[in-house]
This record gives sequence, C-alpha cells and structure tokens, in this order.
Amino acid sequence: MTGSAIVAALLITQRYFAVHDFDFSPGALLFRAAMLLGHFTALTTLLMLPVLLFLLLIPRPRVVIPLGVAVLTSIVLVLLIDTQVYQLYRFHINAGVLNLLFGGAARETFVFPTEMYLIAILIMLVVLAAAAGCGALAWRHVSMRPVQRNLGRAVGATVLVSMLGFHVAHMWADVKSYRPWLEQTEVLPLRYVATAKRALRAIGVASSAPSHEQFIGKTRGSNLSYPLQPLQCAAPRHTPNIVILMIDSWRFDAMDAAVTPNTHAFAQRAVQFTSHYSGGNATRIGVFSFFYSVPGTYWHSALIERRSPVLIDELLERHYDIQVFQSAPLHSPEFDRTVFTRLSNPRMTSDGANPAEWDRDLTDDFLRYLDARSADEPFFAFLFYDSSHSFVVPPDHPQPFQPSAPTINYLKLDNQTDAVPLLNLYRNSVHYVDSLIGEVLDAMKGRGLLDDTIVIITGDHGQEFNDNGRNFWGHNSNFSKYQTSVPFVFYAPNREPAVLGHQTTHFDVAPTLLGEYLGCNESRETYSVGRSLFDTASREPIVFSDYSDFAIASQGRIALVRQHGMSLYDADYKPVEALFDGHAIRAALEQRARFYKASRAARQ
Repeated sequence: MTGSAIVAALLITQRYFAVHDFDFSPGALLFRAAMLLGHFTALTTLLMLPVLLFLLLIPRPRVVIPLGVAVLTSIVLVLLIDTQVYQLYRFHINAGVLNLLFGGAARETFVFPTEMYLIAILIMLVVLAAAAGCGALAWRHVSMRPVQRNLGRAVGATVLVSMLGFHVAHMWADVKSYRPWLEQTEVLPLRYVATAKRALRAIGVASSAPSHEQFIGKTRGSNLSYPLQPLQCAAPRHTPNIVILMIDSWRFDAMDAAVTPNTHAFAQRAVQFTSHYSGGNATRIGVFSFFYSVPGTYWHSALIERRSPVLIDELLERHYDIQVFQSAPLHSPEFDRTVFTRLSNPRMTSDGANPAEWDRDLTDDFLRYLDARSADEPFFAFLFYDSSHSFVVPPDHPQPFQPSAPTINYLKLDNQTDAVPLLNLYRNSVHYVDSLIGEVLDAMKGRGLLDDTIVIITGDHGQEFNDNGRNFWGHNSNFSKYQTSVPFVFYAPNREPAVLGHQTTHFDVAPTLLGEYLGCNESRETYSVGRSLFDTASREPIVFSDYSDFAIASQGRIALVRQHGMSLYDADYKPVEALFDGHAIRAALEQRARFYKASRAARQ
C-alpha cells in the first residue's frame, strides 16, 4: 500500500502546478521529477510506517488492511485539501492554519453552499472505496508472491539518487539565482531544501546572478501578479528628491531628545506618526514591507522572480538616480535580488571591521555622493544603519546612558536578567547612529536640499528587552509592539509639522509617495495593502510576518499562525482564550492571496 500512497501523492501533487506557469525546459522538468519523487516518497513512507510496522508484527489482514486504508485515505484527503487551499491562497495547511480556520470563527470566515459539502462527502467516499480496493489488492499481491528484492533495491536506489540529486541541484540553483529550478520548490508542503550559499562562497564558488533584464528574459512565466495592473501616473509638475534613513532594530520609544537629539530636533519641523508599525519583526520583512507595500509572505516569490517593488519601478521610470548606502552587505538579506534588483551596479558592502565602522563609511559615502551628484536629475537615497542591531558603540563616542553593559550575550539572557544595562547599551548605540544622521541632515540643509527633498526616518523593526516579562529578547520572536512598532518621521517641503496618533504601517509608504508626490492616481489596492499615511481610517487587520510564520492583528488581539498551531494574544502579548474575528481572518487571507495569479479552477 505504500506504493499506492506514493503514486497517489505524486498524481495529486500535480494540482499544485495548476496555478503556476513554471518553466517546461527539459532541465526544469528533470529537476521537478527528482524533487517530487524524492520529497513525496520520503514523506509518504514516513506516514505509512505504522502500517509497515503492523505488517511485520501482526501480519493479519483484519488488522493491516483497515489501518492501511485509513492511512492511505488520510494521505489522499489531506493532499486534496492542501492542493485546494494552495490554489486559492498559495500556502499549505498546517496546524496553525487549521486552528485559524476552524477555531470557532469558521462560520464567519467561510460560507459554503450545501452542494459543496455534498460533493466533499462524495469525494471522501470515493477515496475511501479506492483505498479499500488498493488495500485488498496489495494484501493479495504480498501474500501470493515472494518479495522481489532486486526490484525493491532498484526503486530504493532511484529514490535515493533523486533525493540527493534534487538537493545538490538546489544548492547550485540557489547560489546562481537560477529561477526555473528555485521557483518549483514553492509547491512542496513541509518543504525542506538544502542550501549552502555561504559554504560555496567560502570555497570560491561565486554567485553569478544575471542582470534583472537577463533574468526576466530567461524565465517563462510568473507566479506573482504584482501590480495587478500597470500604474497610470501623470507627470507631476515637480519631482522631489527622496531620502530614506532607516535604523536597524529601532523601537518605538527610542526616539526622544536624550536618545536621538538630532532626529528629535528634526522631527519638530516634520510629521511624527506615533503609532507606526513595520510589516514584520526582522530586517528582511521590515524592509520588504516598506518598499513593496504588501505582506512579507510574498517575500519568497519576489526573491525567486526577482520582482522589483512598484515604487522603485516608478522612480526609475522618472529617471531618478537611485543610490543605496547599506551598512551590512546588500546580499544579506537578498535586497540586491529583490528591492534593488533593477539597479545595475549598487553599492554592495561597507568598509570597516564592525557595524559602527560600516555606518561611518556609508555616511561618508553619502556625503561624497551629495558633492558629486548631478543637480539635473532627482535622486533617491536609502541609508540603512546597523550599529543598533549589534549594540555597537565606537570607543570614542559618548555613552550617556549608564549603567551600560559592555556587550550583549543572548545565551545568558533569561527572565531574571536585569534589562537596564542592556537597554542602555542599546540606547547608546542608537545615540551613535543619531549622530551620523545629524551629519546627514546638516549636510542636506547646508546644500539647500531640504527645500526640495522628502526625508523619512524610521526603523525596519523593533527590539524587545523582556518588556512583558515573558523572556522575549531581541526581535524575530513575537509580534508585540516592542518588536513591530517603530518611530516614523515624515518630512516634506511645505507640509506643516504635526504629531499624528492614528495607526499607520510601512505598507502606507508607497501609496503616499506614489499617490501624493509622483502623480500615480491608480487605485492603491492594485499594488498595496496600505493607505496614505495621512488617511486616518483603520489599517486592521494588519498582517505581520517573519521568516516562516505570520500573524494577524485586529481589535487588540494578535493571532500567531505557526506550523504547529495557532496562538492568540492580547496587545501585551499575553495568551488569551477567545475567538478571533472571522472577518479579520478573511480579510487577512485576501491580503495574502491578492497578488498571486489566480488559477482557472480558483476563478471558477
């Protein structure tokens, strides 16, 4: 019956590909065959182990056949449901998703006609009957014929070669950014793929990713539908310069006259948004949500397809000179293949031995750029500071916050750790970054650029210091306000200073710049899940995400959806026993699915 389960799984998994337009070259098809055979044979065999165990210990048809039928039926039904969910929403079912959908809010989230339930029951009965037939035939075959060891060895060798070949091929494709192979792994439930980018680089196998134009030209189709339609933008009478100053791990309460005196002083002539949230709790998703204005769940597709954000596309269309000054290497995370994939020769690294020196270097490079740039074209500059992420302060920089820890060791942190010295070290590192931002602002002011430049100062995500007493430190571990809420300062010439308390998000940046300053009156829903920063309407539900999980925030509740289940928290990230709003679930799932191409089956 294990063979029947494997064959059934391989047949059903073809439904995953119905919503994709993947490459059909011989190499891509061979990669797909090895991937499916290796992955689903291993997965199905693992699930069928109880049947094999009973076959060895209690080889009786009354025991083995019903158990085998039950397991085979379960495998087939789960795969059918998973492929249907994947076609609609582009994610796989897991304990968290099941809890989200059926944890008491299912009636509000999904409304199905009676006919659909009848069809589902019929499919279940057909699958059960087919599994029973396979079970009976399998038992007859096993009991009447001797075991064919040579055939078994050949099949096992084929599966092993397929599995190893798939993972080795994926490692090569990952370091070479070879999309026709990389994109195929998106369909795998319980996906595990081998990568060795750093190891390969260490032995001299360099990434040789093609240019954006070459990459797009070599690929057959696209999984994303982003934007839903091309933007229609009228040329504005004036195109301002745009400067983004982003501080890594800058939490919402780390901007004041003491911690960030330069930014605080500049904010008095700008608009301050005091309830602003990133789209994630880590750098990759925080920056992604800022530029793309869509949930971080689209990250992997954008990376595989090397899809540029609409904001950058429009800036290039307007002949902006786009410059990137990032402290950490631009390829880690892979912003060189996502946000700035269309730039021909971006600045990839900073000189120095640590983040503080990198920050100094990027600031100096930007100041030199201001002196060398052509005044005939507008410019867009992204300055991304890293010292606060690593809690690094140069020896010669003042450390006004005391007592300050000399360094931070996350391995020694627990619920009894005194957070004050660590928080002070963090504040000192932010204070250092603010001194560099002060130099940038002074240089722009001295050159008269503030009369013609939009300046945004914000963070990619927050930083937690066990604020809720639940032993959470740093970021990328929960979606509380300490890890997702960041300062946000928006300066534009001729816009009156203000302090605004309505909720805003990183998803609002692109609609604001495109709609209010670049003449793009296209409906924001075609490229964004955000609004204008100055629109006071509710943003909920907000879809947060990290590298693997996502959360839905609505009405003071946070639903955290992970592989192993769903948890519900209040605004202080304390567990609560309650039902989550079904309307919020439905709206969040729509955000997660909106920018994927709909399959023919889903549209029907």
